[in-house]
Amino acid sequence: MIITENKNKKVIQSHDFEQVNCTIDAEDMRYVASLLRNNYSNTRLAVVREISANALDANKEANSNRPIEVKLPTSMNSTFEVRDFGGGLSQEDVFGLYSKYGKSTKRTSNNYIGAFGIGKFAPLSYGENFTCVSYHGGEKTSYNIFVDENDDTKIVRLHEPEPSNEPTGLIISVAVADSDREDFRIITKRFFQFFSDEEMPKFIGVEENFIKKNDFLLSADDDSWFFLQHDNSGYHYGRSYDAHIIMGRVAYPLDRSSINISNFVKDESKARTIKSLISSSNFYFRMPVGSVRLHHSRESLEYNKVTQREIAKILLSITNQIEVIAKRKLADSEDLFEAKKNCAQVLNALPYELKGIFKNSFVWKNIKIDSARFVRDYGIHNELHITESQKVSDTDARNGYKISSRKVDSVFCQDNYLFMIQDIESSHGNNLRVRTLMNANPDLQGVYIIRPLDKKSEDYIYNEWNFNLIDKKHIRYSSQVEKEKIKHNGVRKKNGSRANIPLFRMDLDSRYGRKNADYWLNVKQEITDVKDVDGSYKNKLIFIPIKNYKINYNDFELDSIKSKMKMVNNLLGDKKKVALFGVRVGDVKKLDDSVWVSFHDFYSELAKEYLLSNFDEANKVHTHLKTKGSTKMHRHLNQLGKLFSRENFKVNLTDHCINVVAKKYLHYNIISDNSAYNYIMFLRSTKQEDWINQNLVQLFSAKELSKDIDSLEEKYPLLVNIAISCPTWESLDKNNLLKNINQYISLCDERGKGE
Repeated sequence: MIITENKNKKVIQSHDFEQVNCTIDAEDMRYVASLLRNNYSNTRLAVVREISANALDANKEANSNRPIEVKLPTSMNSTFEVRDFGGGLSQEDVFGLYSKYGKSTKRTSNNYIGAFGIGKFAPLSYGENFTCVSYHGGEKTSYNIFVDENDDTKIVRLHEPEPSNEPTGLIISVAVADSDREDFRIITKRFFQFFSDEEMPKFIGVEENFIKKNDFLLSADDDSWFFLQHDNSGYHYGRSYDAHIIMGRVAYPLDRSSINISNFVKDESKARTIKSLISSSNFYFRMPVGSVRLHHSRESLEYNKVTQREIAKILLSITNQIEVIAKRKLADSEDLFEAKKNCAQVLNALPYELKGIFKNSFVWKNIKIDSARFVRDYGIHNELHITESQKVSDTDARNGYKISSRKVDSVFCQDNYLFMIQDIESSHGNNLRVRTLMNANPDLQGVYIIRPLDKKSEDYIYNEWNFNLIDKKHIRYSSQVEKEKIKHNGVRKKNGSRANIPLFRMDLDSRYGRKNADYWLNVKQEITDVKDVDGSYKNKLIFIPIKNYKINYNDFELDSIKSKMKMVNNLLGDKKKVALFGVRVGDVKKLDDSVWVSFHDFYSELAKEYLLSNFDEANKVHTHLKTKGSTKMHRHLNQLGKLFSRENFKVNLTDHCINVVAKKYLHYNIISDNSAYNYIMFLRSTKQEDWINQNLVQLFSAKELSKDIDSLEEKYPLLVNIAISCPTWESLDKNNLLKNINQYISLCDERGKGE
């Protein structure tokens, strides 16, 4: 790469004074060499980039048509190696040219990536040494490049030259730490992601298709710029919001704060658009090698005026191209479904400024396209029903998935989705029809079921939404889709159906249930008397309604109810274990009230009894929930809490105002009784909060606690600062900190106001 020089620079001197050229003394070269070796912020990336770039340059110089070889570190051989098929180096070249910092033969041509003459030493920024094997003149010679105890860079030949029939070239080998092996794989994959097939290396020690083809949302015809489907470049490392330039096949992140576009683009609208492009992390554009200047580490650009001007110039041209290509992509759509889908992809790819410019200008066959959705007007929501049925993975369900359905007000044109128009009267069995479609196409993720209830809504679909312009491959009709035929698996047949089992008992001893049915044990006998079965509570048996083995009560899950029952039995002790029976929803009305009590009534009674018998602890939990839920908490509560929550933080006087507020903070911040908490939360979830408010006492309100803290801040103004500066991992006894805090509080108390 040509490093440009300012040929027009003129220095005018008013007098013929003495002058001298600035140089580096030999004894200082050790220090300069160290600076050059260690000028990389990401040493692993530097290793991959620099030795790969040098190998590519060597191949180009030798006109080799054999790709370079890159070997990734493995558990068996933890080295990173790059092999080129250039001319190799003689010992004279290695000791003469290769050993010189800043020495390069590539500065007279933009055909090469390198130019600075320091990249060859990049491995020394990662480790203390690396090896170089040269195949040259029919001989193989190995060298070790290392940093000695005096911090000098040295090259030593490892053996006498050996005869070799191998192709000429170099192998650079770098030892990689075990903990860095995966990082080297990721960095290598990202570094080479924009290389063409012709220049792509041969990778050794990796899986097939190691470098995956990039997915473009929008791109130029000649690939000179593009928006990636997902930005996975990884080169920004902490700056994930700026675009990239690709120069010499290497991607470099842009720093938008270093480019003053307004200096080079006077049109404010265009300047805003270009700034937006620079801020888009999934946007990449190519520039010729040497057109902008790189930092000598080659990790970033040098943002001089020439670089800024060239970037602004090419981005101005790209801005004009984007509109043409974006509209053409839409115009090439096969049908309205594809047009709306492509419109969304284009708009999602564009930065905000460009999105606003193009949003109202997309037209397909004289139809304005502004989104991927067909949105139903509110005035027709009673006549046109739309249901979205999605596939949800569930290993317990048939074929490994279940159908989740919800009412929506629009349909979305997207991959792996279909529209199904309901042209029969009943919606019964629609989910089974959806399953038929999904079984036929495993990639199908969802179906929009569109149900027009009258002629007006049917006309709306075709006249307003223009469904007649959608290809038939995207539309199904419910009358033409059969319901899925349910086939019971062999396990079900072997174990027998449970349809005739009248009653189930929750299995409280097993650790977990793989399926909903696993939570229940069969109860085959009919129960007419409490004495017939163990597990009663106050001479009644507890039941809960179930449907398809799921809890059909108050949106509770099986695990939640099982946990509550286990907690109850732990509190009651081993002598009095209670059982929970599952009763099918349709059979609940058949139960005898003298024998059965609902889980709701049982658990509510148990909760109230516990809370009243543990009144003080219940009040603390009640206060915690009331104050913790307030959005008007004092701004310094959490800072002071760092002091209040310390076990040894006690002001000398027991009834001191600080101790009183600290006690309130503990009630606010800490749940003192988990059982009381669970019972109160149950009563809340079952709309019994009136009982809580009537029978429990809120010890203080959030407003009162905030008022107390205001009072403390007025009397002890430094207390918040003390709390903030006290590390939570250090004891207050260290350096007499607690003693000093108490002395400060006593001083304020004596003076009557804060000091």
